[in-house]
Amino acid sequence: MLSRARCVVLDLDGPVVRFFARPDGSPDSVAPSIAAELLDIARVNGTVLPELEGVEDPHRILTVHDRHPGAGVWRRVALEMRDTLDSAEWKAAEHGTETDGATDFIREWRARGRHLSVASNNHPVAVTRVLERLGVLDRFDGPVVGRAADTRLMKPHPHALRLAMVPAAGGPERHVMIGDSRSDLVTAQAVGMPFIGYHRKAAARELLAAAGAPVVLESMRELLAALPD
Repeated sequence: MLSRARCVVLDLDGPVVRFFARPDGSPDSVAPSIAAELLDIARVNGTVLPELEGVEDPHRILTVHDRHPGAGVWRRVALEMRDTLDSAEWKAAEHGTETDGATDFIREWRARGRHLSVASNNHPVAVTRVLERLGVLDRFDGPVVGRAADTRLMKPHPHALRLAMVPAAGGPERHVMIGDSRSDLVTAQAVGMPFIGYHRKAAARELLAAAGAPVVLESMRELLAALPD
């Protein structure tokens, strides 16, 4: 897939950085505590959804509430959740830790004259800040796309991925998305873009493969070895 691609579209959290890493450097994530804060907003406002009890993914919680057909209080809760998540992500952007091999791949890919862009569900200011901290923001000649103001456009909606495409690279078949979730895979499939899965955890890799990802990697360094001449 890399040999045909003229542009790599990276998801941020996972392939590039452990976005919700703890400031103290411990292996745990701050995502569960952010998720708990969002669920508390739902409890206070009486919009608790049983299927979200115990969920530790703040993006999933926000997406489910934002796409709920209810109006009034449901919309207000979704907006409060969005503002809370925005604030948490601005803070998290200062502590995210690089995924091993990610910046090496980014630099090598661009050195070969290929295009790079980002399609992320994280806040756009946080995405830009992470790439600045890693010293690779200037390597992205394509769009760096984060979460839209209308959070109903988060992946798996194809909005971000379509915006991240580089016209000079050609159509979606000349791009490849690298992501770490079923949502990323579904988004790539929706626009006809090849997909490479990545995850550091074996269980998550198995889920990606079961969902239909044709290639799933356990290290971004595997991409370095696969770079075309």
